Amino acid sequence: MSNKKVEVKKEDGSVIKFYVSRPSAQAIRKADIYRAKIWNECLDEGIKTKEELAVVMEKRGIWGKDQQKEEIEIVESLAKLEKQLYLGDGKKKIPIDDGKKIAIQMRVLRNSLRQLLIEKNNFEQNTAESIADNARFDYLVSACSFYENGQKVYKDIAEYNDKASDDVSFALAGALAEMMYSYNPDDENSLPENQWLKHFNLVNDEGSLVNDKEQLVDLEGRQINDLGHYINAKGERVDIEGNLLDDNGNYVIKADYTVPTKRKRRTVKTTES
Repeated sequence: MSNKKVEVKKEDGSVIKFYVSRPSAQAIRKADIYRAKIWNECLDEGIKTKEELAVVMEKRGIWGKDQQKEEIEIVESLAKLEKQLYLGDGKKKIPIDDGKKIAIQMRVLRNSLRQLLIEKNNFEQNTAESIADNARFDYLVSACSFYENGQKVYKDIAEYNDKASDDVSFALAGALAEMMYSYNPDDENSLPENQWLKHFNLVNDEGSLVNDKEQLVDLEGRQINDLGHYINAKGERVDIEGNLLDDNGNYVIKADYTVPTKRKRRTVKTTES
């Protein structure tokens, strides 16, 4: 695919049509030169490289051998569980509930891995390499974005940088990323644990866990609503033990209390002399 169409809806309801083209050899060469320029500027300004940052992070206990070991262990566990989920032991049938537990365990581990890498990436995004790589990509967006009639959207990288936060630039950057890096917004659904859950109708189209009645449930199979609140068979909000709650999450009074009756005030008649 050499071009990818992009449509952006304006506030007045009208739609502007664009397309991004696959970067040419010349555009890539110029983007590489621009990256080198930004890289040198970063070094001149004392911005650390990833290698330099790694030393600092290990010294401060932010990211080092312990975190690297944890990352490796999670990746290895995911690979082992995937084989177990799809291949079994080759000896006997596996109860579907056991398979579901394995898939959910993979989801939990996958989330732990994400959190671990996010913490690392949050530090690395301000290194010289990351800044230079982002600049290279921005240059390609500025060079490969066109209106439907073939006119360039940006005259140069400076104009793109000035408009990088608007809806059009955001949409064009997303389209180019999808084209260049095979980015797929539905990648979450393609994960092996989610594919398995989908195959056995244990999740809905959004990837949320459901029971055999296609009702939303938590990791333990307890019914929940769209907001993640526990509900009973009537759809009423409850706590984890099934006690009734109101819409604000407060307990509904069920305890039987004795309330003293109010004594009537005695009135004394007075006679006029």
